[in-house]
Amino acid sequence: MKRMHVRWWAPRLGLIFGGSLLGLFLAEGVARLMAPAGHADLLFNSPDSSPLGLYVNDQELLLVPAAGFESEIQSLDYQVRLRINQNGLRGAEISEGDPHWVALGDSFTMAVQVSEEESFSGRLSQKMGTTVLNAGVDGYSTWQATQRYQRLVSQGVDIQGVLLVFFVGNDFWDNDYFPEEGRRRAAQLESGSPIHRDALPGWQAFLMRHSVLYAHYRVWQKANALESGTDHDRGRWQQELSIFTQDGQQQLNHLSQKTLSALQELQRETQKQGDRLLVAIAPPAFVVDQSRMPPTFEVVGLNPDTAQLTGPSEKAKSLLQSAGIAHCDLTPALQNASSEEAPMYFQYDGHWTPAGHAVVTDTILACMEGQP
Repeated sequence: MKRMHVRWWAPRLGLIFGGSLLGLFLAEGVARLMAPAGHADLLFNSPDSSPLGLYVNDQELLLVPAAGFESEIQSLDYQVRLRINQNGLRGAEISEGDPHWVALGDSFTMAVQVSEEESFSGRLSQKMGTTVLNAGVDGYSTWQATQRYQRLVSQGVDIQGVLLVFFVGNDFWDNDYFPEEGRRRAAQLESGSPIHRDALPGWQAFLMRHSVLYAHYRVWQKANALESGTDHDRGRWQQELSIFTQDGQQQLNHLSQKTLSALQELQRETQKQGDRLLVAIAPPAFVVDQSRMPPTFEVVGLNPDTAQLTGPSEKAKSLLQSAGIAHCDLTPALQNASSEEAPMYFQYDGHWTPAGHAVVTDTILACMEGQP
């Protein structure tokens, strides 16, 4: 009787399991037909799936890429091989005796979302016939970028030009934070020690890399937490985004004081070395694809009707002009090239696609040719 009972249940359990799997596959297929929410790049947080060990602590800069690191990074939008050379730069080892340009900045410069060849630094290297070293680091302020440049100089790297990508999405805030609080935190660290970060559970890491259905759920869950005020990121994101509104212009003016000081520090250092300096002003995705703006603002409690999207870029230009620093605004070219067929930013990540990097490359080259 017991054996007959098992025989009766086994096929039914198999049908239930198979039906559940089929249902999940169908749901995943439907999810892939649905456009991501406009604020998906803010809420999905692709860096959660970045490889452990990419960064180590640093007593001056908070963090630096781990020399010799090599791994793969994968998210829904991309799958890229990463390598860090012995100077802590993304890419191949530096060729001695050749002059280089160096690209400084944050995650838009490091560009882990695309291959070395597809990044603007890789494309510039091909078109200029001069290697453009990728010294970008996720989350860096202009202060940290300048110190990174100083380290390369002290290492004997032959540099003839410096390209800083200034991301208006958060560089104003980062430049205000780093001189005091950032340096205080850095001084407490042990240089070279691994950065502590909890690894995602295996199932979650898999879904982060492969499942659009999970991405929709994750974005929905995060949006609900932000809108209800239970998510601790709400205040920080609201503060960062506020400078893109009319009400935030006074705050932007206040933040600009330290950004101007940071830019002038970089200018002094490059002049000391006789290196050329160009600053490229980079906008966030919602400034280029403005359909993303309303949901991005609303989810953190900002009124889209008060948006003043060009405010931060215009402020950055005015600071650079007052300092006499050569610069170009990437916004118009990215806006003109953006389309559904060729988006400039990834949907779930918020950084430039290969097409975006191509536009950035051509815009920077045009700026270089127009500057002394």
